[in-house]
Amino acid sequence: MNGIDHLWKERFASYLKELRRYSRYIFNDHLLFVLIFGLGAAAFYYSRWVRHLEPDFPAALVMGVVLGLVLAASPVHTLLKEADQVFLIPMEMRMRPFFRKAILFSFSIQAYVLLFALAALMPMYAKVTGRGFGSFFGLLVMLFVLKIWNLLLVWYVLKLTDASVPVWDWIVRFACSAAFVFLVVKCAPVWLVGILAAVMIVLFAYFYRLAKNRTLRWDVLIEREQRRMMGFYRFANLFTDVPELKAQVKRCKWLDPLLGGIHYGQEHAYQYLFARTFLRTSQYFGLYVRLTTIGAVLLFFSHERLLALSLAVVFIYLTAFQMIPMIGYHDLKIWLQLYPVHTRLKKASFLRLLSVCLYVQTVVFAAASALNGLWMNGLLVLAAGAVFTWLLIVWYVPGKIRKT
Repeated sequence: MNGIDHLWKERFASYLKELRRYSRYIFNDHLLFVLIFGLGAAAFYYSRWVRHLEPDFPAALVMGVVLGLVLAASPVHTLLKEADQVFLIPMEMRMRPFFRKAILFSFSIQAYVLLFALAALMPMYAKVTGRGFGSFFGLLVMLFVLKIWNLLLVWYVLKLTDASVPVWDWIVRFACSAAFVFLVVKCAPVWLVGILAAVMIVLFAYFYRLAKNRTLRWDVLIEREQRRMMGFYRFANLFTDVPELKAQVKRCKWLDPLLGGIHYGQEHAYQYLFARTFLRTSQYFGLYVRLTTIGAVLLFFSHERLLALSLAVVFIYLTAFQMIPMIGYHDLKIWLQLYPVHTRLKKASFLRLLSVCLYVQTVVFAAASALNGLWMNGLLVLAAGAVFTWLLIVWYVPGKIRKT
């Protein structure tokens, strides 16, 4: 027993060390400024939106869907490693305290998310229902109980071998969680809430009996843990080099026409290299597509001129900041030293590629802002984005490159 407790403490300490190691790079001054600015703008416009809500607004439905999604997202963080399926399988019966701590650890992390989600929804809840904030702690306790129910069901389903069960499990858990929150917020009759609670208890008992005598699927647990850590490493890699990250490089033949504008010649060698790197590497091209898509969607629904300009500037800055590490992507490859070109072309080629990406992103943002009928917003976004991109390329990015 002491050995199992020591193993958990060792894994937990290693996990926290890994988080602290990269968090100091992630939460730097630039990102904190953007987060504070973004949260402040979101809170301002959210408060204005709440003030204009009518009593017939479907707050119960919105809370049910949003909190149902947060409740259904209940991964169990086991902190297992690849070698465990060799060395720990013989000790599976003695590993129960380890996995109890894993479930408790998972609940602790996800409880914070629930807390913030409920706190964000409470102004809408208080405005529409008129019940005030006095019911906050009662709702929070209810959500914690639902979260424990979701986590334990996920754990039992992980022992089952049918590949379709996890999909249906998520759908059923989301439906039950969302319906329970909806009924409570809507002040539905007690007997109706009781029937749903009884169904959830029966569902829990069924999966408990089904998984009680089954062994753990160690390969699935380890694969999920590795996938979760790779997600964290991919995010951290946007701010610093992550040796543990295995970058994915894919041949994207359908993007080859985009390289037609690069002329043949020694002076264009780095330009071709960075263009290929950008299009083939998921951590940069995928990031660019995601930020551009999210920014365009937000701008399409932003009717406030100041908000549209702020969103465009923030997303252009985030794109530029997170693409800067690409200039050193090939630094450890010895064959780059064989290029018969001057190294100053490396910086110039990278800045040229980055400027093209940011200007294209600016045009997309301007089009998204204008498509909702506000042509002046689109023109202002285009002008502000172009000026901001020019400042980034001429002043900000070269300074960041010199520091790396």
